[in-house]
Amino acid sequence: MDELKNQFSEQIKQLCQRGYDAYDEHNWDEALRYFYKAWNLLPKPQTDWKESGWILTALGDTYFRAGRYRPAKEALNSALHCQGINYNPFVLLRLGQALLEQGDAVRAHETLAFAYKKGGRSLFKNEAPKYLLAALQAPVSK
Repeated sequence: MDELKNQFSEQIKQLCQRGYDAYDEHNWDEALRYFYKAWNLLPKPQTDWKESGWILTALGDTYFRAGRYRPAKEALNSALHCQGINYNPFVLLRLGQALLEQGDAVRAHETLAFAYKKGGRSLFKNEAPKYLLAALQAPVSK
């Protein structure tokens, strides 16, 4: 059983690596195809598998980079419900960015502020300044 699980995991890693290679070349559609192939290998319910969190994160990040904010938001929201994600700062960052780009300022500010709290200023260093500003301008909850 463990050998089968390892083969399965290795197959998913290979598909994801191809997706990351396409991502690095800014070939968003090809990256998405590979990430979805990996996702489709997961038995249902997919969120029960540790691989689901990083596949959904890769999908959300790719959609965000492609300027497709709604599917980015959906994938990243789903990633937060997967094992091992535990409010990962990067997932929160991308989710907050997608929310901001979709015009959901209140949720974006809250999510970006939480990302900042979990990941610190360095999380935002390679991002447009508006995202850090949104994180710092989030209303303080009482």
